Formats: sequence, C-alpha cells, structure tokens
Amino acid sequence: MRFSLPKGTEKLNEQQLKNLSHKGFYEKTASEFHNHVYKKDGLLIYYLNSSQFPTHPERRRSLESNQKMIVALLSGNSELKGDVNVVDNSRITTINNIRFAIVEYHNKGDEYIRFTSDYDKNGGLINGFIEYKMSDEHEAKRYLQDLLQSMHFIAN
Repeated sequence: MRFSLPKGTEKLNEQQLKNLSHKGFYEKTASEFHNHVYKKDGLLIYYLNSSQFPTHPERRRSLESNQKMIVALLSGNSELKGDVNVVDNSRITTINNIRFAIVEYHNKGDEYIRFTSDYDKNGGLINGFIEYKMSDEHEAKRYLQDLLQSMHFIAN
C-alpha cells in the first residue's frame, strides 16, 4: 500500500516520544508504533503499514470481524482486559476502492479515531489512530479523510 501523509505532518523522534510519557503514552503505545508516530498541530498520528509484514492467509479475518474485535477490545468487552473506552461511532467506508473500518472513541478527556484497512492482495494492511482533544475534532476528521484519500494498493 502506498500513501502520503498530509502536508505539515512531522515525524516524532525518540526524545519527542519519551517526552509524551507523562500520559503513559510511551510505555503503552509508542512501543508498538515507535517508528511511526507523527504530529500535526494538536493531533498525534500513529500508523503501521504492515504491507512489508503481510498476514498469512489462514490468520486473515474479514474487515467486519476486525471491526467487531476492535470495538470489543476498546469497550472492555473482550477476554483481554484493558482500559475501558467509550465507543462513539463505528463504521466501514470505502475510499479509492479500499475498505476501512473507522472507530471513534474517547477515554479520560482524550479523543481517538482508529482506522484499519482491508487486506491488500499480499496480506498487508494499514492500521493506526489519531489522538486529539475535543477542540481539534474537526481537524482530526479532516486529517483522516486526507490520509485515507491518499492511500492506494500497489500492484506487484
């Protein structure tokens, strides 16, 4: 999958990530996304492009199944107990012939938009989220739209 980050997006370095640890961010999230954390204005953007690490066919699930799993994990309705979040919206949308599961949720004053794509023909996908404050909601949704609009599967 190929895409470009919207203009003005800045990649965070290791020290900038450590400076976010006051929220427990570094221990919880940056370990997974440490090379893929960006910021733009009041938004923090995390994404993993697993196209270079494809999922084996027997482990792939439908986008609908992945969406349900994400909602269950976020809302604490799964066997894996973690922080309980309030899921505000969950939907599947298609942009550039790629289906995406979009889940909007919040927890303790922070707002999030989680996104994951369907698998490409090689088993790769894009998975990430945007963290923001409620005052930046419009900017976060516009950023997500611009990011998803830039995504395209690459023919091999």
